[in-house]
Amino acid sequence: MPSMTDPTAALVSFQEALSAGRLRLELGRVDPTVYLHVDQAQGKPRFTYVHLDGKTVTAFVSFVANGTFEGHPNLAAGYAVPEPYRNQGKAKAILATGIAEMQNGFRGQPPFYVEAVVSEKNVASLKVAEAVLGGEAERIKDSHSGEPAVRFARKFETKP
Repeated sequence: MPSMTDPTAALVSFQEALSAGRLRLELGRVDPTVYLHVDQAQGKPRFTYVHLDGKTVTAFVSFVANGTFEGHPNLAAGYAVPEPYRNQGKAKAILATGIAEMQNGFRGQPPFYVEAVVSEKNVASLKVAEAVLGGEAERIKDSHSGEPAVRFARKFETKP
């Protein structure tokens, strides 16, 4: 059985495309230190937010439409930070900033959920999800790998 999806692979791919000049980034509207790239992932909208040092990604979060949860749109979040930038609070910051940007960008739309499914073994990522999404964590088996995981989900209101 495959292992759980690791957002680090998406970060590496994003960095390669950015370095090659293949990505168009927009400046954040709530936080001018964040950049946004919107595209499709397997036919679903994907919103990727990054912090940069020049052209180097220092923190990455991607939100992909993932059905509904309790009758509201649900976005699956995956976040990663390159090794030299870890243990500096960058993952928490990019996840929180991405959510704030979406709350602003989805202005006037219904509330939405953000979920993170994290391996029980990934202590650092569990701390990020708990700090930003909080709430009651649900112990599950990851549908992709079958590994024990923890699902965090939180509802966010949009701006009026």
